[in-house]
Amino acid sequence: MNAWSLDNAASAHASAARPVDGLMSHVIDSLGEPDFGRSLIAGLNELVQVDFFSVYQLEVHATPRMFLSSSRSGNDVSADCFRSYQKRLHAQDHTFDGAKQLLGHGAMAMTYAHQSHFAPPHREAIYSRHGIQDRLSVVCQADQGLVLATNFYRFERQPMFGSSDVDALQSVAKSVAACVTKHISLAQGLRPAPGPDIGALTRELAALCPRLTGRELDVCAGLLLGRTYDGIAADLGLSVATVKTYRARAYDKLGINFRSQLFGIASRLVQP
Repeated sequence: MNAWSLDNAASAHASAARPVDGLMSHVIDSLGEPDFGRSLIAGLNELVQVDFFSVYQLEVHATPRMFLSSSRSGNDVSADCFRSYQKRLHAQDHTFDGAKQLLGHGAMAMTYAHQSHFAPPHREAIYSRHGIQDRLSVVCQADQGLVLATNFYRFERQPMFGSSDVDALQSVAKSVAACVTKHISLAQGLRPAPGPDIGALTRELAALCPRLTGRELDVCAGLLLGRTYDGIAADLGLSVATVKTYRARAYDKLGINFRSQLFGIASRLVQP
């Protein structure tokens, strides 16, 4: 079991690291959306094999809370694992102690733990029960003082995480942590401003950018109402791919890239 600072880490294979822009682009595009977890694990598996991941808080004096999880094959055991962890195991979990110390000095950290590193009750309730081999984690300080661990797991049927896997994950760790913290913020905090008439808001948006088409405005309205792409597609009788195309065109005309920026425009439009 060990932990190291991402600020000081020097990868032996840094020169061979792949560019992360293309890898993370579809992950960024799904920020705040229900399919963010699936996008993240799909993107990661283009770089390093991960069976499933989970994101939870690490505060010692607070009940742990899991924010997010997803799996590569549909076998996501995170919820069952976390129930055991939350009930009785978290208080005796010292596998993050080194990472927390590094955070105290202002550094983002990574940590590795094999199933053998856990106390027997922890190992039996989670790792042995579900056949989990080991874990790589990215630990960071997030909004509102949260300390978040984004944990990546392999089952026993896979080899242990090796040095090349660590290097690969390390190359995108800061991008992953930024996306995870932003997604949590969006998923919890972004809501349409209370009370505005969505029809009036759409008209204001059309006046602000006359180049927006009717369908582009419809899609923007759905996004401002907090609907998913699937929900907007069902409402408008379109495919999800077509909805995303209209969204991309609308964002281009508005000069924005993310839903959070659309909410920012909307909030300004409804200000008295």
